[in-house]
Amino acid sequence: MTKFIYIFFISIIELCWISTAKAEITLAVIAPKAGEYVQQGTELFNGARLAIEEINNNGGLNGEKLDMLTIDDRCDDRLAISTAEMLTLLKSKKIGLVVGPYCSNRFEEIADIYEQAKIFQIVPTTVTYNADNFDKKGQILLLGTKAQMSGDFFRFYNRNYAGMKVGFIYNDKPELGYAEVAKSLYEEFRRYGKSELLKFYALNREQGGVYDLARSLKDDNINIIFVLGEEDEAINLMNAAKEINKDIILFTNKGLVSPQALEKLNNKADGLYAMTLPGLKDSLMFTENLVNLRLLGIEPEGLEAYSYVAVKLWGDLAKQVKGFSYDKLSKAANSEEAKEKWSEFLMHSGSIKSSKYIIEMYQNGEFKQVY
Repeated sequence: MTKFIYIFFISIIELCWISTAKAEITLAVIAPKAGEYVQQGTELFNGARLAIEEINNNGGLNGEKLDMLTIDDRCDDRLAISTAEMLTLLKSKKIGLVVGPYCSNRFEEIADIYEQAKIFQIVPTTVTYNADNFDKKGQILLLGTKAQMSGDFFRFYNRNYAGMKVGFIYNDKPELGYAEVAKSLYEEFRRYGKSELLKFYALNREQGGVYDLARSLKDDNINIIFVLGEEDEAINLMNAAKEINKDIILFTNKGLVSPQALEKLNNKADGLYAMTLPGLKDSLMFTENLVNLRLLGIEPEGLEAYSYVAVKLWGDLAKQVKGFSYDKLSKAANSEEAKEKWSEFLMHSGSIKSSKYIIEMYQNGEFKQVY
């Protein structure tokens, strides 16, 4: 069985030699290469590749050249675990860093495997696990958890729409992580004695069911809907909700409102609230990296920027400790010096900022930040 898994593992990895010089340290990047999340995967691979090329073109890191291993775990639970296990058995390469995985529904088990194997891990996207209860010394959560979305939504709601009834409508596929957002959102409302103002609904994928759900929302006197799912189903539901009740207030994740989605919503998009992670374009500490990315023709608004930062952050730690020792890197990552220097990104357990998501409103053809 192990041999079969190993052969399968080899079939889904691609070794990308960034330099013709001998490379001693390998960075593994784990993200989708096909399917519905292929764009996110492509961005993550590209950002890490750019950082590695930049490091190698400047003489390498601590005298070593870097190479890159790209791995497609297909957002599959079984592959996520076997990928981690196989990386610990890959004797032909010295794995210095794992960037990812993108889909993190088996996050705790995966992190345990890397910790036991002493492989440093940086996760450049939000994870589904509750990081408040999770602490791995050789791990950095660059953007924290999806559950943080709930706290920022509630704070904005309480400040601007207190007393209105909220319908949280979501797709419960584990890899999307929205069930954790639902759980955290309930805890926020319950903590402040407002749980009766929150109601949950399953996101129905059938066209007819979308209108049935929209009518249920109106019958339940829901004033605000917070919709999380896949783009088409979320847009269909918001469209239907606005047709049934033009006054309903829409919230969603900005990743679900592409230009095509906004075009489909048409004038119903005006007043739409979108929650998103802060971009890097206004970051003072990111100025040098921003210039480098723009010279390469990339605006730091996609996931390229975050995987790029992941590699650069690890490289900074490696230079600081003058090596690649897991224990030394872990100690450096948890130092006050690192937390201060990389405070905009580091999301260590116990030091998560109270507000990480921002909220933008779509009006007159553009998004503007309102929180």
